[in-house]
Amino acid sequence: MANRQQFKYEWLGLLRDRWVLILSLLLLLVCIYAAYNGKEKVAERNQPIAKAMDEMKASDEQYKALIDSVAQGLKTNLPAWQNPQRLNVIGQRAARVAAFESQPLALVSTGQSDLFTHLVKPRLYGEALTLGFSELSNPVQLLFGNFDLAFVCIYLLPLLILAFSYNVLSAEKESGALRLTLAQPIQVTQWLLNKLLLRFVVLAVIVVIAFNVSLMTTGLNVVSEFSPVMKITLALLAYMLFWFGLSFWVNLRGQSSGSNAVVLVSLWVLIVLLIPAMISQLANNLYPVPSRVGMISELRYAEAEAQKNANQILESYYRDHPELAPTDTSAQKLYPFWLSYFASQDEIRKAVNPILSEYESQLHKQQQTVDQLRFLSPAVLLQNIFNESAGTSSRHYNSYRQQVVVFAGEWKNYFLPRMFRNELMKKEWMDELPHFSFDANKIEKQYTADVLALLLYGFAGFVLSFLLYRNYVTEKVLLT
Repeated sequence: MANRQQFKYEWLGLLRDRWVLILSLLLLLVCIYAAYNGKEKVAERNQPIAKAMDEMKASDEQYKALIDSVAQGLKTNLPAWQNPQRLNVIGQRAARVAAFESQPLALVSTGQSDLFTHLVKPRLYGEALTLGFSELSNPVQLLFGNFDLAFVCIYLLPLLILAFSYNVLSAEKESGALRLTLAQPIQVTQWLLNKLLLRFVVLAVIVVIAFNVSLMTTGLNVVSEFSPVMKITLALLAYMLFWFGLSFWVNLRGQSSGSNAVVLVSLWVLIVLLIPAMISQLANNLYPVPSRVGMISELRYAEAEAQKNANQILESYYRDHPELAPTDTSAQKLYPFWLSYFASQDEIRKAVNPILSEYESQLHKQQQTVDQLRFLSPAVLLQNIFNESAGTSSRHYNSYRQQVVVFAGEWKNYFLPRMFRNELMKKEWMDELPHFSFDANKIEKQYTADVLALLLYGFAGFVLSFLLYRNYVTEKVLLT
């Protein structure tokens, strides 16, 4: 009965302060702006992909018509080295678009999407594809990040929680009302827990409504994406519970409002800023990746050496792959230069493979280190959940890069045997060319472990506070 009366009067007090209404409107506006900003980022990402897809379809139709014209003996305006019947021309100029299209919830978290490319065109020849995944280097963008829903929830939301909970006990104590309140038969821990619990429920309702409304204003169908949205919501509530638990512990220390504010802000800086930065820096220092410039230099050197011995390399290649050796030696060779070139690629690949393997290994170890240390900070856990739900995590981009490399091999393997057999491109083959499709199911899901860790963090603050202050009597709070 006493708890019910406390909830009633606490709620009436919150309404009289009008902070609930002000907070609701402010948070809603911030979330809508963040969602709109995220939508703009997704549009910037998808626009080049859509353009490249349209160009690829138009190019395919054009090459079909050109191949048909040449086969019928009609003249074209193309020079001889661009003959569309040549397999090397199609393999190079009609390259497929290997795109990493955005997922439905990509707008909630920019993640790694502002660092890595989403569009690659594997071709028949050229520089090693593994080196072609360039990172954007905008220092201003990297410094300030992106104002998206993940930023609002991870960085700004804890500050709102702390602002409305740091002085729940100390304000009562400093005004003298705490002595009258605790004159009633109620423990200080139970009294404080009730006040913070009501604030948590009110703020949770506001956050959930603001989050979902902001998604709907961008045109996202929340119903069709109900499962991922609910997963994010659960993680968000666990994250909020953690910060209320911290506030519960700091309030029970019985210090002044100013002291509580300093302690909580210091914890916010440590958990949200310092620990994530330390994890990233530690992973980079423990497992530095080889210099990209050094890898390119090794590649250039290997190419120069291979060109010197092109004929010998081709003969050796035929010995290793007798099934590709020409059976009719009297026929005119259509691709003499390219056969030597592709044979030399094996030698080049062997020369640079140790460096590329080390590069892949170091990246993998960096990711493993970050994955293992992410449990040190609830902020990192929530960021990982947002990135995973949005499809913008490092694991998504590493998987995309690996899938593109595999597809590049499939693209070359489609043309090379035909070129070694001295064949010409046919019109109907254009519809049989390999196509790339990103498979997100190959990515390991970490949501369950992350949300369980967040829930553990959330309840840990309250449990530890009760254990530390189970014998904390009212007099000590009043006299501190």
